[in-house]
Amino acid sequence: MTVIGGVPLGWAATGVGCPDESPRQCSNSAQFSSLLMQTPGVTSGSDRVGVGGRGLRIAVLGPLEVTADATPVDLGPRKQRAVLGVLTALAPAVVSVERLVDEVWGEAGPANPLRSLQVYVSALRSALGEYGDRLVTEGRAYRLLTDGVDIDAHRFSALVEQATAESDPALAAQQVEEALGLWRGEAWQDLRDLPVVGPVVVALEAERMTAAAVRARALLSLGRHRELVPWLEPLVEQHPLNEELRGHLMLALHRSDRQADALAVFAEGREVKADETGLDPGEDLQRLQAAILADDPALRVEDVELRGRRHLPAPVTSLVGREPEIAEVVALLREPDNRLVTVTGPGGIGKTRLGIAVAHGLAADHPDGVWFVALDALHDHRLVAGGIADVLGVEAAGTDQVAALVAHLRARRLLLVLDNFEQVEDAAPLVSELLAGAAGLRVLVTSRVRLRLYGERVVPLAPLAPADAVPLFVARARAVDRRFDAPVDVVAQVCEQLDRIPLAIELVAARADEVPLDLLRKQLANRQTLDLATDGPRDRTSRQRTLRDAIAWSVELLPEELTRRFARLGIFDGGFTAEAAEAVAGVTASDLVTLVRASLVVDERNGRYRLLETLREYAEELLGSERDAVADRHAAWFRDFVIDSEGKRASVHAWVAMLDPEHANLRAAIARLAESALEDTPPGAQLLALAGALGRYWYHVAPGGEDVEWLPRALALAPDADPGLRGRTTYALAICRGEQGLTEEAIEHSRTAYDLLMEAGDRGWAARALNSLAGIVHDDGRLEEAAPLMDESIALRRQLAGELSLAIPLSNRARNAIQLGDTATARTCLAEVLEIAADDPLEVAVSHALLADTALVDGDVDSAERWLASATDVLLGLDHHEFRLMETLETFAAIAVRRDRPALAATLLAAADRAYADEGSVMVPADLMLREARTSAAVAALAPEVRRTAEERGAALELEAAVRLAREATGR
Repeated sequence: MTVIGGVPLGWAATGVGCPDESPRQCSNSAQFSSLLMQTPGVTSGSDRVGVGGRGLRIAVLGPLEVTADATPVDLGPRKQRAVLGVLTALAPAVVSVERLVDEVWGEAGPANPLRSLQVYVSALRSALGEYGDRLVTEGRAYRLLTDGVDIDAHRFSALVEQATAESDPALAAQQVEEALGLWRGEAWQDLRDLPVVGPVVVALEAERMTAAAVRARALLSLGRHRELVPWLEPLVEQHPLNEELRGHLMLALHRSDRQADALAVFAEGREVKADETGLDPGEDLQRLQAAILADDPALRVEDVELRGRRHLPAPVTSLVGREPEIAEVVALLREPDNRLVTVTGPGGIGKTRLGIAVAHGLAADHPDGVWFVALDALHDHRLVAGGIADVLGVEAAGTDQVAALVAHLRARRLLLVLDNFEQVEDAAPLVSELLAGAAGLRVLVTSRVRLRLYGERVVPLAPLAPADAVPLFVARARAVDRRFDAPVDVVAQVCEQLDRIPLAIELVAARADEVPLDLLRKQLANRQTLDLATDGPRDRTSRQRTLRDAIAWSVELLPEELTRRFARLGIFDGGFTAEAAEAVAGVTASDLVTLVRASLVVDERNGRYRLLETLREYAEELLGSERDAVADRHAAWFRDFVIDSEGKRASVHAWVAMLDPEHANLRAAIARLAESALEDTPPGAQLLALAGALGRYWYHVAPGGEDVEWLPRALALAPDADPGLRGRTTYALAICRGEQGLTEEAIEHSRTAYDLLMEAGDRGWAARALNSLAGIVHDDGRLEEAAPLMDESIALRRQLAGELSLAIPLSNRARNAIQLGDTATARTCLAEVLEIAADDPLEVAVSHALLADTALVDGDVDSAERWLASATDVLLGLDHHEFRLMETLETFAAIAVRRDRPALAATLLAAADRAYADEGSVMVPADLMLREARTSAAVAALAPEVRRTAEERGAALELEAAVRLAREATGR
């Protein structure tokens, strides 16, 4: 199937060429020849055969004509001509005397045919002169050697074959037009009575129809549909059953805005085919009719005149992605009030390519063209008017180029693309003057800074979308290594390391034939992007050959002092607030505005700013010897930030949300404090202060993560630090180890932390450590051992007179009592919790859930259902309390067992197990003991098939859906 402009045009072959057509259609081949000879731009064969150059040429695409070294050859009488014709038609095959006699004389052959043939061949050899040796005798046979002989029919076939296989429509059109130009009339016009000629003529005419179709496809692809219509119309009339040509005519008419005529051509073809064959048009032709009726955009190819409006550079590679951004800018420039749009962004982000793509899309809106003006080579804003004038071909009378430009533009509707305007920022008033003087002018500017002109619309260009970054990397990698293949997730990771900046992706992908992808990824992770993104194409400007040069292009436009302050921002990892930027880098709010305008800093619109990773790497390079001092300020600021924020936190979740954006900065800060730990007094004190606070943060977000290992390292680097600092850090290590399942180590660290904190007189943190110790012992299933520790923790908190909440340790003590069967103690603890935390929805919900567990121990299932319904009413409306909902599922399952519904219990327990897995957590021994006691026997007693079905149902449920199912099943 042939595809032109993305539209399938593989029209059914019915009617292609004379063999499948009716005798009426093939009989008038002379008229068909005259039509094809009217191909515009084609020189007929009669003007070319035998003209110019040496050699023997035999022309059969018309009357038989021969030239030797451009001199016509007299072939003698007709039968002598016929001998050469037969040998030519069958060349280079050997033709027997008998075959020649049959072809030339038929049944009325001469008395001595061998002698007659010898005479004719001899005469032909004499007529051909030095080329007579092309006619050779082989026994009782003759042959025309074709080496060095130009037979136009052979050349025609070769050209049609090349054009058919050619992917470039312009070259295909050139080849097929040359092929059609070889025809001077009907093929073998004066020798058609020879038997051998008939099949040859039929084949040539079929090939000629193929050539016509190839030309039609090529011209359609080139947007030359308007010139194609008058050439195709008579051909389709002569060959009404040729559906390929009919389809091409329909498409040419449709693209010429003659939809009704295109549909009429289809209707006429349908009528003719029904009369001649009784059949409907082929499926391809019917699909084309439907597409024309629907005005399918895929059918459209721009008119060649429209293409002529584009005075734009032709990119060597295709643009990958950016469809939403292109559509946005095109839509902006089509609005009457938006005559100036500036696309901004950092170096290498793809502003120029976007500008060219937008200009292509707006060519139809600008009858006087879309024009591209490159400003990157200019360093004086006073040269911009001359640069624009040169592109537009405007000659200024005298020296007033601006006046000449305005006069030229005043009566025109055109679009100017002014590329790389940041280099000549002071020329912005010129743009305003041109817009004021020419109402039909629109201007698209690409720049790393906006122009700050009245009426300007600014479109910041973001990095490529992830879905586009990967295909771009793969395409550029395969350009240098066609075998390149890599997992999509690995390529995506590399693209993220490159900020999804097109220039960076292209430069690094171009190294794919030199550096394995895994090594590329490791080098990028080690901040070697600028060293990898080098050696770009030699035909690009210097700023496009390396990423470092592209960035330097922007930074060098800054004042010297601001450049130094920008460099200090490179110390931040993952972004920063304005407060942090000023404290660490000396960058003021005004500086940030300037840097954002220069596309060197990204304003995240949420109170945070960041540098793209490639810009951050460049900024760090600029720091030089100042790096250590800036790194120290950075570490100190984040140490104080974390410690202060913990003291002011309204809730755990609010505190975590405050620290989460600074995760990378916090890692950098603790690493820097570790580097300088020995310089502290006492050694490691600052590191320990930050590590302890961060340890408690890590406990909430990733207690099993690698960051936790900073805690033992910090303790080792600060053996003589204040006991309070060591105690808090040891406490953080204890609770993290507990979450990691390292129970004995967690217990040991908890006891050590408690002792250190009591030594330091820090009774508040000592109470926390004691509560955690009790909780860890409880979770390990050592219920009897945990009870007195919990009582001691509660007593210590009571001594602190409200400094710490009693709700958590009291709830823990109630839980422990429930599992010991001591419901009286549990109820007493929970009553106090409900009294002191009546305004805390979470604590109330937890207490109600524990009261449900208490009621179950006492055998009061109805009360258990009511308490659990109350608890889940609240929990389902709160965020970040998945674990509490998992606990309720365990209790709902126990209720289901009490209600003699073990299959429901199996479903709820499977849903709970899925939730644990989704959270990446496991049940502690105490919880496993509780499940075993309450539900295991009943679930184990289920029939295997029933249990499997129930558990599969539960495993498919999300946590909240499972809780709602439990509530409905219990009628609550």
